[in-house]
Amino acid sequence: MKKTRTKKLLIAAAVLLVFVVVYLVYSRPMTIQQRYPMLTPEKCVELRGYYRVGAEEALQEVTIDKNSEEFAVLFDLLYEQEYRRSLRNLVSGGTRVHVTEPEDFQWEVLFFFEDVVLPDGSIGSGTMLQIQNWYGELGISFDGEQTEYDTDGQEEWAKEILSVIQ
Repeated sequence: MKKTRTKKLLIAAAVLLVFVVVYLVYSRPMTIQQRYPMLTPEKCVELRGYYRVGAEEALQEVTIDKNSEEFAVLFDLLYEQEYRRSLRNLVSGGTRVHVTEPEDFQWEVLFFFEDVVLPDGSIGSGTMLQIQNWYGELGISFDGEQTEYDTDGQEEWAKEILSVIQ
């Protein structure tokens, strides 16, 4: 009887250990360059930003030219940040609802690339990467796949991005 109990405990501990290792690998922090190595900074030709603060009706749009100071600042803020995949990705997303407070904000940055060699060998150009902060929820889209992320100091970092976009 004691052998069976010890065996069950060992199996449970091994399963728990596997889950912990999978979580640590899945959620390890990575930069955009590490996650998408084909999206090199020199291939990015333009950034386009959208933002809304408080209960503004429409998203405000801004286009940021590659040769501008804002481009360099925004690109560095977004590319040098380390992102961790969220466990929310493992559950169906459903519909998001947010009751907007005056200090709330959302933003989205679209990266326009030219002549990117994709993993399948094809060449791609256009909006290939999108990073968005939807009232505190961070998402990254690449190749039609939307993934939710978390990052260190996310609230302050998101405000810093907003200040550059505005």
